[in-house]
Amino acid sequence: MFTAARPTKRALFRCPKLPHGISATFTSLLLAAGLLTFTEFDWVRGAQQPDAIDDAVPAPLAPSNGQSPAQASPSSDALARLQSLLNTVDSSDPATVAKALGAEFVSKFSDISDSPVNVLSSLSDPDGSTPPELLLKWWFESAAGNSVNADATTGAGWSLFLITKDQGRWHLSPLLDGSETFDLELVKLSPAGKRALAVTLYHGETQVPYPLIFKISDGPAKLIWDGRSDDTLYKGYDFGRVELRDAGGEGSAQMVVTGREDPGLLVFPKESQRGFAARTTYTWNGKAFVPAKVEYSRNPDYTLYRFISALHLHDFKGAYALIEPKSFLGDEEPSLEKFKKHIEDSWPEFLDDQIFEALVTGTALTDYTFALPESPKHYVYHPEFSADGTLIVHLKRREGK
Repeated sequence: MFTAARPTKRALFRCPKLPHGISATFTSLLLAAGLLTFTEFDWVRGAQQPDAIDDAVPAPLAPSNGQSPAQASPSSDALARLQSLLNTVDSSDPATVAKALGAEFVSKFSDISDSPVNVLSSLSDPDGSTPPELLLKWWFESAAGNSVNADATTGAGWSLFLITKDQGRWHLSPLLDGSETFDLELVKLSPAGKRALAVTLYHGETQVPYPLIFKISDGPAKLIWDGRSDDTLYKGYDFGRVELRDAGGEGSAQMVVTGREDPGLLVFPKESQRGFAARTTYTWNGKAFVPAKVEYSRNPDYTLYRFISALHLHDFKGAYALIEPKSFLGDEEPSLEKFKKHIEDSWPEFLDDQIFEALVTGTALTDYTFALPESPKHYVYHPEFSADGTLIVHLKRREGK
């Protein structure tokens, strides 16, 4: 049984460029060297609202007693009781199996994720077998997982089971324990392969998605890829969502993950529209999903982050490409050398290892003020951008909060 415990790998992702444990400094060095490239895109919901994607994320199902997911695992006695109930069923009809277990039956298996009660569904016979595989969501009332009569109002958490029939008997195969909100989807990983089950868990207040892939045919269910693992190249985004695309022709399955980026050099308030969106496309390589392409929304906050990141690496040429030189320097004959001297003489804090913070000054996303709160003088910066948000026209600095 796998437990949907709190992911720890999120802390590794302080850089919006590479998905796993690679620092912003190293990433920016790769960018500067031309060894890593990314495509920009105008976010479909509008470049000024990168976090508008969160309206598609389901609300979390918080257990009423506050127990952690790890404490919600069912006991061996509870599992034995469920199996004993299955042993009484000869029928291959899913609704009959559900009735014997005391669970509700739903015809659409993806509806299981939102159910606050014990519920069973068919996986639509994904591998052509008869009878079909069944999926069961079961709430366990106590931390010890002893009850087989719980729901979301009393449960410490849920468990997911695959139920298959072999030689005339139904068999219970544990998949996952947890208490997070989750989504379910079937995906064909390779053109010749059978479908697998994808379970996407949404973690924390910012609903970061973590997908897991289970083999559900040819024997007991088996976890074959876990997006929470530190060994993967997966990165989840705040207020994110996951889209899985079946393999077709000669190509393998793809996974597209979208959400709000969490860069390391410029911190954006969680409960605001500041920030920029990211979209990573992964490809299944036979053993894991690996990143193939990363895209970012084109907006002023993204421009601001790139400017700060370039100066952090002393990449003056990269930063110079992000300004309107005449207006920024107040010079009719600007040059890269003049820009470099201006930064070194007047803005040396951008060349240090500093963490800046975006500020929210109102409800409208027209002010892109940011601050350096850890500096002795607490600097506040007021940038002005070109009409398309891709160039910094002016940047003013003042002391104080």
